Amino acid sequence: MTGPDAQQPPAGEEAPPSRGRATTIGAVAFVLLAAPFLVFSFIMLHLKARVELQCAPLGPCNLIHVSWLGREQVDSFTVTEIQGATVERNRSSKRDAATLYKPVLKTTRGDFPLSSRWLEDEAQAERTARVVGRFHANPLGGGGKGFILFHDHRKGPLIVGLSFGGVGVVLLGLSVWLGFKARRHIRAERAARATPPPA
Repeated sequence: MTGPDAQQPPAGEEAPPSRGRATTIGAVAFVLLAAPFLVFSFIMLHLKARVELQCAPLGPCNLIHVSWLGREQVDSFTVTEIQGATVERNRSSKRDAATLYKPVLKTTRGDFPLSSRWLEDEAQAERTARVVGRFHANPLGGGGKGFILFHDHRKGPLIVGLSFGGVGVVLLGLSVWLGFKARRHIRAERAARATPPPA
């Protein structure tokens, strides 16, 4: 006949809550909470908000989209494919709303925006269109030198991306801290279970 198991709590008593298990759950929860922040941060930093038009003398002209994490050549056009540039206007239906502007490259293969967002400065958009127009009229008018036009709107995505990324890193740091804490609790609980009760 064997005696009662020393590892089991007395009848009528519940086992004390496991601090190691609770801390582990907290660590996992912080990881799950950090994931959306880090993913959104990556999306913002990968947003190609800088548009470049690089033209060599007599062509070609390369249209490039740039983000903080990389760049992509969207297309390349010969001089004969370029038909100039225009400025589109976005008139809001709201009363007293300001008109917005966007320079657009006209080609035989379609229209390509030269800015990732609408501009408030009409002169800035017109300046871009004039440079493309002069190149279209005389590809060697710049003395045989190429040019680069760009509109860079990456500052906003950078601020948002770093803010969300910072929150995600803090949450991951808390998760790591809770993970080490959970490990200590679990080791202490295993040691307590392995220690025989006093006689």
